[in-house]
Amino acid sequence: MKAWSLEAARRLSVAGALFALLTTAGSLAPPAASADGLEGRFEIRSADLELKDGVYHLNARLDLPVSDAVRDGLADGVPLTLELDLDIERVRQLLPNSRVAELTQHYHLQYNAVSARYILRNDNSGQQESLGSVEAALDELSAIHGLPVLDKSLITPERRYEASVRARVDYGSVPLSLRILMFWVNEWHRESDWYTWTFQP
Repeated sequence: MKAWSLEAARRLSVAGALFALLTTAGSLAPPAASADGLEGRFEIRSADLELKDGVYHLNARLDLPVSDAVRDGLADGVPLTLELDLDIERVRQLLPNSRVAELTQHYHLQYNAVSARYILRNDNSGQQESLGSVEAALDELSAIHGLPVLDKSLITPERRYEASVRARVDYGSVPLSLRILMFWVNEWHRESDWYTWTFQP
């Protein structure tokens, strides 16, 4: 009887510790803005290819809604990365589509405490911009202007093509201790659906 009492006490102690941990995590977590804990839908709102000087350029607009938790993280120096995938295929009726081009573009956004500016860098080209507020930085990150993606010589006139764009955002390199505290913030890793349209040169 005494051994049973000790085992029961041990189980109660473990259960109490788990309850306290869950209660603490719940009190620290930011309030959910919707049923899935995200503020709005992350998606490609529009996209098109513009021919200029013999090269097709991508223009795209993203809906990138973020919460106060993400803004606070950015202000504390947590980097945010955007990965943009582009796929272009020639449409064929009796055979599978033929891939013409495939491109992945990486963008990196991080606050610089020394300059008190948000630095947005295109990791593929090395070009970067300095922006004065998180809102301006997120707005710039959400708009893709004139990104060269395909040489005109690779496109056959009077053929039909299909272009698709997808985007992913991630928190990049975050210290392990911060990841543990942020495990409930689902929006630090989000992926859009493919946005697809057809064009004919």
